[in-house]
Parts: sequence; structure tokens; C-alpha cells
Amino acid sequence: MSASGANGQEGAQQVSPEPMPPPNAATLPEVVVDTGAEQKQAPKKKKATQGTSGTQRGAAPATTQQTSESGAGETAYGPVDGYVAERTATGIKTDTPLKEVPQSVSVVGTEQMRDQGVQNLQEAVRYVPGVYADAFGYDSRGDYSWIRGTEAAYFVDGMRTNYGYYVNTSPIEPFSLERVEVLRGPASMLYGQVPTGGIINGISKLPLDVPHNEITFEYGSFDFKQVKFDSTGTLSEDGKWLYRVVGLARDADTQVDYVENDRLMLAPSLTYRPTTSTSITLLGNFRDDHSGSSQQFLPQIGTLTPNANGKTVARDTFVGEPSDYYDTESQSGSIFIDHKFNDWLKLRHVSRYTHTENTYESTYAAVLTPVRFAYLNSAFGNIFDGSNAPYLNSGQSEIARAVLKQFSETEVINSDTNLVAKFSTGALQHTVLGGFDYTRFQSDLLTSGTLLDNTLTSSALYPAAQPFVNLVFGGLQPGFDIYNPKYGQSTYLLSLAGVGVPPDAIPLTARPQEVQTQKGIYLQDQLKLGPWIAVLGLRQDWLNIEEVGAPDEHESATTGRAALMYEFDFGLTPYVSYSTSFLPLPGQPVGDEIYAAFTTWTPAKPIEGEQVEIGFKYQPDGAPFMINASIYELTNRNQIVQPDFLFAAVQGADVKVRGFEIEAIGNVTEELVVIGAYSFTDAEYEKYPEIYAFDSGISPYMEGKAVDGLPRHMASLWAIYTLHDGALSGLSFGAGVRYIGATDSYGLDVASVLTGTPQEIYVKTPSYTLFDAMIAYETPDWRWQLTAQNLEDEYYLTSCSAYRGDCGVGQGRTIITGFTYKF
Repeated sequence: MSASGANGQEGAQQVSPEPMPPPNAATLPEVVVDTGAEQKQAPKKKKATQGTSGTQRGAAPATTQQTSESGAGETAYGPVDGYVAERTATGIKTDTPLKEVPQSVSVVGTEQMRDQGVQNLQEAVRYVPGVYADAFGYDSRGDYSWIRGTEAAYFVDGMRTNYGYYVNTSPIEPFSLERVEVLRGPASMLYGQVPTGGIINGISKLPLDVPHNEITFEYGSFDFKQVKFDSTGTLSEDGKWLYRVVGLARDADTQVDYVENDRLMLAPSLTYRPTTSTSITLLGNFRDDHSGSSQQFLPQIGTLTPNANGKTVARDTFVGEPSDYYDTESQSGSIFIDHKFNDWLKLRHVSRYTHTENTYESTYAAVLTPVRFAYLNSAFGNIFDGSNAPYLNSGQSEIARAVLKQFSETEVINSDTNLVAKFSTGALQHTVLGGFDYTRFQSDLLTSGTLLDNTLTSSALYPAAQPFVNLVFGGLQPGFDIYNPKYGQSTYLLSLAGVGVPPDAIPLTARPQEVQTQKGIYLQDQLKLGPWIAVLGLRQDWLNIEEVGAPDEHESATTGRAALMYEFDFGLTPYVSYSTSFLPLPGQPVGDEIYAAFTTWTPAKPIEGEQVEIGFKYQPDGAPFMINASIYELTNRNQIVQPDFLFAAVQGADVKVRGFEIEAIGNVTEELVVIGAYSFTDAEYEKYPEIYAFDSGISPYMEGKAVDGLPRHMASLWAIYTLHDGALSGLSFGAGVRYIGATDSYGLDVASVLTGTPQEIYVKTPSYTLFDAMIAYETPDWRWQLTAQNLEDEYYLTSCSAYRGDCGVGQGRTIITGFTYKF
């Protein structure tokens, strides 16, 4: 999902005439509700070149919320003109120039996503600084990026879509988005319950004034076949009614055998503008995904290092059963209401209802460390031989497997209503934002795992139930050879209840229904006094958690933001900011010590965080480029840690992250566009909780250690060159390079912990460098494109976990070609 901050930036260009405006377009200017400071002047026009959304590079794109406060140029809610976005709402909730937002924000438009062959949100943010896009390797189940050392929260149109567990949502389809915006650092003052590191927010494609129609046919690696279309324009001669229909159909395999990646998506929208002051838009999004789990949780011996026979597991190895599946159906409906009361007061309301059903059955590698073998033998009577851990044989080829079956149904209601007032008190200019948002999240889950019931105070089996739902049991299920897979040989599986059952008869247990209700009010003032800009904001949140059979939980928090900027005449705006975050963890139980037999389970407390950031933005008026840089220090408090899956998760860790980021994006010449980024991220445990009842010395041992699986250094460079004149006019070609530094992972040998002499487990995942490329040819009516990711087909690992014992395998070479017809 994404590249720098506003859901995608758009790429190829081709000479074409300026599109004609619809009838009466001049009498119905677009409505903009959220407004930031006045734009000083419209951007200078560049040579007109056709983009995928029907706009032209250098021309002001049109959409239902697409005219800036000054009446020219882009807005935060519509297409990005080329690669360089000028405005954002994600970073401040008003339509504001990027250079006036005192926090790090990156925007990726549809042109950039198209040029880079983006097919999911992780791919969209690979060239954004501070974002570890593929933190867990290639995973078909969802989007899993990290921002500034913490897991990212995902939003669409300013409202959250993910709630901690992958089966509660469906991955965001980037083709349905106009832009992807990455806000780095705390955003709780604007959005409530979000992590300290930041959010990724997609802006949906909504109706455009300028008619545009296109259909694309694509084919690529792993039998990838996809058709997508985008049609928009006016429905009435007076321009009061507009429409857009965006759709996609995909039939594809993946780099892992027996794992599909099929999708149907339809996103129709309709806009009604009864007056020049009011706009109402309805948006639907319907999804049907059929896939599996490409994440195989392969052991480190055979991936990070060769096995005893010098073998490495192939990237396409599937350790499950061909009948495994991961299917998701999702439907959502949104309404956008914008109303301008007068020249200084505006209203914006957005609300969405989402219903998601997910069915999941996955057989995967059970990475059994020696202590896990010992634990299972103590529970089931010495039926496992752990001498060759994590393998079952001396040749290091046979593994145990686990099975997980789940069915989840989730309903989410989001809404956000705010007023924006622009006025002055003497020489001081104000843009005041005040609003109320509401979320109701309801989840029902059936699972084959033994989930903790709040009525239980302790359980020796609970920690083992999550990772090893059903394990190989003596002669009932033979070991699985990952170098010579044989499927369909499992007759029985061991349930942790101690009963051998056929795979199709694994019992499902209902988890108590959970309902979360969140309410928040916020107030923000953007102040300007000459060249000085200040942003002050404050928010109050209330959260209520209801779970059947348990007392209600109540949480509340106050979060805020304060920032100061100075705007030089030549386009430089240095700034300093302070912001806080609040992230509840409803339904998450934690223990009071690591050894589960003695643990008392209690609900997890919210994670709280704060950040100080100093940086600058450089974007001269009308210049086709921008440079952003920042240094920061953030702290996450009350994080959960778990040295081994067989033992309890405990809370109380504090993580400190210090970092530096810089990005440059824009036109070096009229033909050449470049994106360059570098980030340094130093995340370590500042405090570690007491996790064992006895005096084992674990806490001081872990303090100062790096957080699991985060690269300190990341760098990327992408360039695209387009010919505008001559016989080859319309030809563009580009290339990119991505460097991801080595990652460290520290763990504890739990067997040594139990004897009071903790021993370190340390795993280092090597750095890797990947190359991407593209070539395209475009005319006013059609476009051909060829993209390649990981051009050299490098076998690489994104991270290997010391405490889990597995590795995430990265994406192999992926080549996709496509033809687009525009009419």
C-alpha cells in the first residue's frame, strides 16, 4: 500500500490537447470544505501530458472537492498532478499546503503507483522514507508495514480500516485510491486511537468533472491476469450530477505453490451538487477475495542458513495443504457531505459502514525449538523427539505442521464531522478546526485455537494453544519434508485438548462477542502571523469495550499537538513539533510474569507515546520539486513483549526510537523525475518489564537491545525519463533501487530462563539491495507498460525472529505488462 504520503503519485505523460470542460462547469465550481492557509500562487504550467486519471500534468485536475482555496491547482482530496503533491489533509485535517504542515507527510499519487507497477499497499510505500514496507515478507493476507519502528495503522478517507487482527479487515486495493498519504509520527490528536509511529491513509477515487474512461488488461508473473477500469464524468448538462465507477477483476497465482491471489472489486460513486456551496457524494466498495496464506513461517535453518545437506528452501515451497484457503468478502458504503455556509465557515462530514466476513484454514510450519519440544513432552507424555529441533529428523528436512481454522464477521461504523472557520484577530490569522468522531467496532470470531476466556485466571496450555493449534502426533501424522512435499498424507492431527481428530473435524470455539465504541472530540487552530505559523491541537477520547461474559472496560485519554514553523520567502519552512499518542488494546490479555503456570491474566493497558520532531520542508512556489527532512525522538510506553510463543505475553516495555529521514521528489528537468529517500531508525528497549517471578536478571539484560526485525538504514532512488518530442515522443523508461539494511533480533533461551541463568539468542538478517524497472509508451488514446520488481530475482529475507525461530521470505522477480485504452 503506497509510497510517500497521499496514496500514490502519478507517472507517465503524453502530449494531448487540453480536455474541454463540461457544460456549465464555470457556474458550478468545486466545493472544498477543509481549507488551510491561502495558496500564494497557482503552480506554473508544464507541458501538458496525459495521466491515467484523465488529468494533464501541469493542468488543474478537477474533482468534487478539487479546487484549492485560491481557486487553482490541486486539493488534498483529488489527484496528484504528476509526482509532486502540493497539498494534504491527512497531516492536519484541513486542505493545507504540504509545506505548512509541521510533521513529516509523504504523498504517493496514482501516476507513481502506475509507473512502479503497484498491486498492493505495501508496494505503494516502498519508496517512502521511514517506512519498512515489507516487514514480514511477501504475505497475501494483508498489508503489514512499519513506520518509525511501530506497526502502521491503515485508514481510508480519514477513517480507520484495520483493528489489530488481520481477519477483521480486507487489504486496501490501491487502484481504488487517488492517492496514498503517509503521516509519520503521532496522529492521535487528529484520529484518536493510533500508534506513535504513524498512519497510512488512502484517498478514494471520487467523481471528476472532466470525463475520462479507461480500461486496462494486464498479464504477468505467476499467471497474473487482471482487468481494471475507471470511468467518470458528468451525468447532467448542468454539471450537478457526476459519477465514477472503478472496478477490477483478477485471476492470479502467487510465488508460493497452491496460493491464489484472486480479487473482484467494484467501487461506484455518485455526486450531487445542488448549489455551488453544497456537495453530497455516495461511495460504495464491494470486494470478494479468494486467496491463501503465502506466509509459510519457514525455519531459519534452510532459509537464513543452509540445512545439514547444504540445501535452501525454494521460494515457491508450500508447507500447507492444497485445500487451504483465505477468503474475504467485504462491503462498505460511505457518504461525504461538504457545505459552505459563507466565506469563512465550512462543514465536512464523512461516515462509512463496513461489513467483512473472513474464512481461513491454513496449515503451516510449526517451528519447534528444543524448549517447545520439552514443553509439549511434559504435557503429552514424551511423544516428541527434540534432538534435531527445529526439525524432526537428522537430515533437517522434516518439520511438524500446525493447522488453524477461523471464521470472523466484523461490522464497523465510522463517522467524522467537523467545522472549519477562517478568521482574523488583528494581524493574527486563524484556521480553526473543531470536530467529533465516532467508531463502533463489533467482532464475532470462531476459531480452532483455544482462546483465553476472561473467567480463567491461569492456564498452562493457553500460551501453546495460539501458535500450535494442532500438531503432528506420533504416527498419526508423518513429518512433512519441505524439500520433497507430499500432500494429503495427514490422517489425524493432535488437538491440544489431547484428542486426535481428522482435519475436517477440528472443532471451532466461539470467542465472546466484542464491541468497541469510541468517541472523540478535537479542536485545532492553525495560526499565521506574518512568516510565523503555529499549530495547536487538543483531543479527548473515550473508549468502551464490551465482551460477553466479562465486565465492561473503560479507557479515556487526552492527546495533543503543538508546533511552530517559519516560512521563508524562498520556500524553506523549518519547524519544531511535539505530539502524543494513545492506543488501547481491547481484548488483549497479558500476564504478570512469563511462566504461564503462575500467571494471572489481566486486560492490557493502552500504549501511550510522545514525539519531538525538528525538520524542514523546501518547496519554492511553482517549483516542480520538494525536499523534506526531519530528526525525531519518540517513545512508546507499555508495549507488550513475549520472549517465546509458549510463554505469556507481558506488558510494561518502553521503546525509544531516534531517527533521521530525508526525501527529495520532483522534476530535475522537464523530462526527468526523481525520487530519493534515506532513513535512519534506531529503536531499542529503554525499559523492560519484570517477566519472571524469580530473580533471573532478564529485565536489565534486555534493556538497551534493538527492537526485533527493524533495519537501521534504508535508502531508495527512483527515476523516470519521458520523451516529449520527436519520433519517440510518449516513450518513458524508469528504474529504481531499494536498499534495506541488516536487522537484529534478540531473544532468550527460555529453558535457561527457567533455571535462572538466561542465555541470549541473537539472529542477524542480512541487508539486501533490489532493483526495479519500467518502460512504457503512451499516446492520447492508449498506453503500453512493462514493469519489473526485484529485477535480479534475488532471494532475500525481510526478517528472522530470534524468539519465534522463523523467517519472512521476500518477493521474487515480478514482471507485469499491460495495455490501457482511454476513451
